[in-house]
Amino acid sequence: MQMKTIGDPPSGEAMETAHAILELFEAQPSTRLTYQQIAARLEGEHPDLSGAVDHLVETGQLWPAGGRRYALPSQLGIVKGRIVMRSDGSGFLKAAGERIEIDPRNTSGAIDGDTVLARKLGELEGEHTFRGKVERIIEEGRKGVSGVLRKRRDSWYIDPVDPVLPRNIPLTAGSRSGAATGRLVYASLQRKGDRLGAILERVIGSPGSAEALIDSVVLDHGLSPEFDEGVEAAAADAAAEAWTDAGREDCRELLTITVDPVDARDFDDAISLGERDGNRLLYVHIADVASYVSHGSVLDLEARRRGTSVYLPDRVLPMLPQVLSNGACSLRPGEDRPTRTVVLEFDDSGKRLDFSIVPSMIRSDRRMTYEEALEYLEGGGSDPSLRELFRDLGSLSEDLDRQREERGALDLDSSEYRVSFDENGWPCEFRPVASDISHRMIENFMVEANRAVADHCGWGGLPVLYRVHEEPAENSVEKLQRKLDEFQLDIPGGRIHGPGDLRDLLEGIDSAALRDLITEHVLRSLRKAVYMPSNQGHFGLALRSYMHFTSPIRRYPDLLVHQVLSMQERGAIPGVGEDMDGLARAASASEDNAESAERDATELMALLHLSKKTGSVYDGVVTGVKGFGIFVRLEGVPVEGLAHRKDIRRSGIPFRGPGGIFREGSRVKVAVLSVDVMERKLSLITVKE
Repeated sequence: MQMKTIGDPPSGEAMETAHAILELFEAQPSTRLTYQQIAARLEGEHPDLSGAVDHLVETGQLWPAGGRRYALPSQLGIVKGRIVMRSDGSGFLKAAGERIEIDPRNTSGAIDGDTVLARKLGELEGEHTFRGKVERIIEEGRKGVSGVLRKRRDSWYIDPVDPVLPRNIPLTAGSRSGAATGRLVYASLQRKGDRLGAILERVIGSPGSAEALIDSVVLDHGLSPEFDEGVEAAAADAAAEAWTDAGREDCRELLTITVDPVDARDFDDAISLGERDGNRLLYVHIADVASYVSHGSVLDLEARRRGTSVYLPDRVLPMLPQVLSNGACSLRPGEDRPTRTVVLEFDDSGKRLDFSIVPSMIRSDRRMTYEEALEYLEGGGSDPSLRELFRDLGSLSEDLDRQREERGALDLDSSEYRVSFDENGWPCEFRPVASDISHRMIENFMVEANRAVADHCGWGGLPVLYRVHEEPAENSVEKLQRKLDEFQLDIPGGRIHGPGDLRDLLEGIDSAALRDLITEHVLRSLRKAVYMPSNQGHFGLALRSYMHFTSPIRRYPDLLVHQVLSMQERGAIPGVGEDMDGLARAASASEDNAESAERDATELMALLHLSKKTGSVYDGVVTGVKGFGIFVRLEGVPVEGLAHRKDIRRSGIPFRGPGGIFREGSRVKVAVLSVDVMERKLSLITVKE
């Protein structure tokens, strides 16, 4: 087994030779060639052939096939992917539509997040699922780890906060100044073969501190809490530079509002309403971040590296420095701002008739929260002009709802929670983010703007990233149907015929925990939405083209679209000169990492909260049934725990038999037995109704 990871890239000449070798194999994928045969088949001069072959083997693009021959790894049952580990030491990776399950004995020292080459060993029950073994670590996914420092005899160890990482990582050389057993620390990782070690880098704080735990999540996910001085200086210069109104449509006379969460600081979208020839005109104004962040600039490269803003329970890690994100780019009320406006014309049924995209300038009249917007949409509010505006906005949103239903769009948002902290910084409350008509209205309007811009970019062949959600495989839908049957849920129409059926099913579930569980199963049956340089449609929204355009302050793909549109508006030929496939992969990876960090931080806050709630009773939903007990997701607190078989019996409920038959989706009452925050373990006991 080879454990070498990618080192320095070869010379430019060797890279050109490597590309030629790959083209040779890809032209005949099943071919197996010796070094001499490779040399004989290449045409022209190809310097450093040996270095090129070594590089391709080292990076896993070629693989030894026996008899001194080489072949494409896929022809030998070897696939490349990012390994996802479980707390029991097993893992899996997905590649080319296949799932490879890795036994703990076959990880070869790989840890969660590593990019690996794995050999398929045999097919498991279920289509496209195999047993596998890690053959090589191609890229180490983690550079460091946060955890609790332990001392046993004369040796020091780290127990990671992340439960999928190995316990008892030995601490090697390095200063331990200020470190003490039981403290939360961060250490860089060292790899020697399949052995793992760590060098102490910093002391984070107490593992009982909410702030320190979230700090550990930030470090574990490689997120950047601060900007370099050069980036901050570039942002300050950009914010201070006066923007020009030349060539911009003046929209300042329109009644314009922003609608955002109560604690929002960056306002990147605003809306207005007008009328033309009896049709409704919706103006979606988006902050013109490209006027401050030009493509290829220091700020652009930093935004690309970060990929997205990250929203954690107690903080936001912005994609752009605050002087821009919360200042110059934010559509604050009463201040003139450069924008790019999508003007959408709708008939009286909500059908889009026409659209245009124009550089513009606005002055927001009112910064509103979703709660204030909801009051006006429900007929309240004290401002007559706003009451009239929201009456018309609400009517248009209802028409767009009908349009979405008619085309069979699917909404799959899981319940999100906002964490409240008391005066001591302790997580004290978890409030579900509302999904009411005010949120729906803004979502409808942003979807329509994104859809229109995607059409425009597609027609013009512009170099942008699309938001792509491919259709599920037929066998995935069949497996989902069987799973839903197990839940004994009534599916409208009896069978799944399209995304609209799933939408209707989810809307009929009143339990947030159960709805989240069903949503997870639905999501597993679907391909994940990703960024791509080619438009392949969006299954969930039932749209032939879609992209992200409306959040350029906090998402890099949106900013890229604005930059390309700015080039087009200046009469330049848009061309960003980038590896668009690589840019798409990086944007999707940044999104995945941010979502993972947000989930981890929220789960830690939930466990910390429950650590003072021993004996408290909660409603819950069974998410899994095993021989040793049941897993239960709590209602109102975003976390899952285990009720062990012995504790179920101790509560007077038989684990099996009459009165004790648990199944996935069953509703139960449970009490908190114990919480181990660092182990991410919540122990529960069932309670009789």
